[in-house]
Amino acid sequence: MTGPGRVIFPFRPWVRRAGWSIVLVAAFATVAMLVAGRYGWIGDRIVWIYVATLWLGGLKIVLDIRRPVVEVDPDLLIVRPLHQFVTRRIAWRDVVATEQSGDRLIVFFDTPRGKRFVALNLNLVKGRRDFLQFLEAQLAAMGFSERTLEHSRYRSRPA
Repeated sequence: MTGPGRVIFPFRPWVRRAGWSIVLVAAFATVAMLVAGRYGWIGDRIVWIYVATLWLGGLKIVLDIRRPVVEVDPDLLIVRPLHQFVTRRIAWRDVVATEQSGDRLIVFFDTPRGKRFVALNLNLVKGRRDFLQFLEAQLAAMGFSERTLEHSRYRSRPA
């Protein structure tokens, strides 16, 4: 807990190891490509683009996991999904609905430019059960109703 009423949910420890392993593979591939020179397929531009993508993805993970994946306070839901470069700061009053299907949570919210959504991989959240219980309690207090359709749980404001 940081600040009055703020609850943080960090990334699970294995996410850090996964990020470092991607960086290690990218470093190994870069060194191998530099040693091999421009022979054969190693000289192809697409291979260099692939290795650059490994570097970017691995470094994004390593740098992003220094902050929590989700922060919840009385006014805001802050979500930092790994697959996006943007941190989503969502006011609770703007949340329209949620969808939970397996290990994926989608939060739909209003913005001045219309409805948007953010998806979160729940496997990355340390304290996943606590986060989901906290989310359910917050949405219930806001008057959201729940319905289940096949394998998905939907919560939305009453119409």
